[in-house]
Amino acid sequence: MSYWKESMFQMKSKYLLKCHKLYAIRAENLKAEVQKLKSSLPQEKFVQHPKVKFAALLREATLNTIPEDPDIKKYKLHGDLKKYRRYKQGLKRYRLFFAFSSKPPIILYLYVNDAMSLREDGDKNDPYHIFSKLIRQKKVSHDPCDPRIKQWIQEL
Repeated sequence: MSYWKESMFQMKSKYLLKCHKLYAIRAENLKAEVQKLKSSLPQEKFVQHPKVKFAALLREATLNTIPEDPDIKKYKLHGDLKKYRRYKQGLKRYRLFFAFSSKPPIILYLYVNDAMSLREDGDKNDPYHIFSKLIRQKKVSHDPCDPRIKQWIQEL
């Protein structure tokens, strides 16, 4: 199974958008949950449901907001995570982690936490802690020129 999944998004930016399987699995699970809610709730309750709102915010961030300028200051991380970015605006205790490169122009959506790993400073299930662990285990990388990532991207 490929680690990278071709983005299901329409390309409206100068960046190629790719999703690591860690991100893709979460996004697909969220999409399935939203579809289930759509079939079981009246429209007025559906549009107000927190999962539906979260899915819409995540989609907007992934398709439009981040690709406008992935290098803005508020996305930057520090310390061991300084080569990565995170998006949190409007996501409350959720975090979307990504990396990007201008050459080649690519955004790599790497990880988004779930309800079992909401942001709580110092907690072992904090998304920053989990993401750092994924980096140490070399399950994700920031470098689209890394041979392993090139291989993942070419597998599509």
